[in-house]
Amino acid sequence: MSSAFISAHSEERPEQSSAQHRHLGRGAAVTAKRPDSKRSVLHVLRSREFALFWSGQAISQTGTWMQQFAQGWVVTTLAGSALALASVNFATSIPMLILMPFGGVVADRMERRRILLVTQWVMALLAALMGVLIHAGRLQLWHVWVIALLLGLATAYDMPAYQSFYPQLVEPEDLPQAIALNQASFHGSRIIGPALASWFVARWGMASAFFVNAASFLAVIGSLLVIKARPAPAGGRLSTRQFMAEGVRYVREHKNIMALFGLTAITTISVFPNVTVLMPFYANHVLHAGPSGLGAIMVVSGAGALAGAMYLVVLPRSVRIRWIMIALVSVTLTLFALGWSRHLPLSVAAAAILSFGVSSSLGVASVMIQESVPDEFRGRVMSLYGLAFTGAMPFAALAVARLADVVGMRRELLFAAAAYLICGMLLMPILRRTNRTTDADTEQRLIQKG
Repeated sequence: MSSAFISAHSEERPEQSSAQHRHLGRGAAVTAKRPDSKRSVLHVLRSREFALFWSGQAISQTGTWMQQFAQGWVVTTLAGSALALASVNFATSIPMLILMPFGGVVADRMERRRILLVTQWVMALLAALMGVLIHAGRLQLWHVWVIALLLGLATAYDMPAYQSFYPQLVEPEDLPQAIALNQASFHGSRIIGPALASWFVARWGMASAFFVNAASFLAVIGSLLVIKARPAPAGGRLSTRQFMAEGVRYVREHKNIMALFGLTAITTISVFPNVTVLMPFYANHVLHAGPSGLGAIMVVSGAGALAGAMYLVVLPRSVRIRWIMIALVSVTLTLFALGWSRHLPLSVAAAAILSFGVSSSLGVASVMIQESVPDEFRGRVMSLYGLAFTGAMPFAALAVARLADVVGMRRELLFAAAAYLICGMLLMPILRRTNRTTDADTEQRLIQKG
């Protein structure tokens, strides 16, 4: 469940207020000028530590999307309702909702590499267990719920550690390109994973997708065993509660971060339940397309998201907020298109555009947050950012699924599009205002330094 841009021509300015600048640590500052984007991306990949970790993650993420494809179809087969799919997502999200702030504290106090080694092993074992149950013909819906619950527990500690670990592998000026490459591998795996899953399932059955996912974790585990990351700042001597409160206070004092959290939250509530949870139900019960139709939608969604991630590499800093507004409109229109569509080709095209808009807009939000946060706060801030994805997701998914069962998924998609547009329009003035204030503060600081 789990993000970069530079202009090839323009001078770049860090999007941080003067208050933020006083708190910046190593890894948060952004240089006033950057080399061209192609050269910078290649420079990131020359880093042995980042290249190893990135390659391992790309393999592991492909396995994860294989399991996501197979699991959605398994649950749909076990219980033919949208609510059943949402209940599995609910079981995964609840531990994350409760424990992720603690995961952020742990990520800022312990060695992040060791945290990731533990969580990756746990996830690999859970995938293998699911495969064994399916292969033995003993899988029941309650098994899926329990495994989803344990997966959420591991993810609550994995996500903050992961989000705060890879900035330790690159120089501060390479961070935007590292984020873009991480997004590209994540969304690229969305194309490869479902396609591979379809082939494996057709040849060796549903269990094979879960066994392959379990094996794929060995790639990232192997990379973690050999890489050496820069040490993160020590966590200090505050109590756990005080340490957590310090991270919350940091976010509340920075309105630009709060606004970007809001953008992520409305996407989580209005868009993600339909795209990540209910798409098997949509393909099966709305389009009557079967597994091949679901595979087509997932593959083109991954292609659109990959294109959005790659677009971030060349997106100029000066148009970031404007691009968020464009993406807001495009996502709204494609949700409406999915609601009205009765034909697979139209739904496939809409899914691609939708994923492009979501990937690029949330990528903008992610890179702006990562650039603004110092290393000593990174684990806690990124855990709160993770909550923007997961905090309302279990409840939103259940509500959206129930609405889809009652009024039909077509009407539910139209309601989701309207809600996303209204919330986005309310949020945009805050984003524009904080962006103008940030730019003015930064220009003044550069003039004083000059």
